[in-house]
Amino acid sequence: MFPKGRFVGGVAVMAGLVVMAGPAEASLCYARDYDTAHLVKHVDQRVTRITVRLLADNGSGIGVGLWFRGDKRQWWAGGGCRQQGAVFACTLDGDGGKLTATRNAKGVRLDVPAAGMQVEHPDAQGNASFQAVDGPEHRVFLLWPAPEAACEPQN
Repeated sequence: MFPKGRFVGGVAVMAGLVVMAGPAEASLCYARDYDTAHLVKHVDQRVTRITVRLLADNGSGIGVGLWFRGDKRQWWAGGGCRQQGAVFACTLDGDGGKLTATRNAKGVRLDVPAAGMQVEHPDAQGNASFQAVDGPEHRVFLLWPAPEAACEPQN
């Protein structure tokens, strides 16, 4: 879920993820859409949809796509990770922050520290707008395996 040509860092070759990860890897694309019932219960949660793409093994990395209440645009962050088994300790590019992604049998758990993370969205001229993702409602995201198409960039 990254703007074409804008993804930098360890995940620059997103199209090659499946090949690079090898056929034994489980899905490297994870997603979650939050329904109205969930968002009504969590009024401070601004994220309505999230996708995570992981690059495993050599050159481990992460790409995160986010959508917010009242905003149909895709925001994103990406960076490099240190992988130890199912745990990816990631540092997002620029001043994006840090996060941990832990794969399990059901999907992936994304843990965002109290400091939060920063995501961006480029405008038509290529200038980036930034948005912080922080607060108690944005510390843990549980996502499930999704088709690779769910993690493709959207304009």
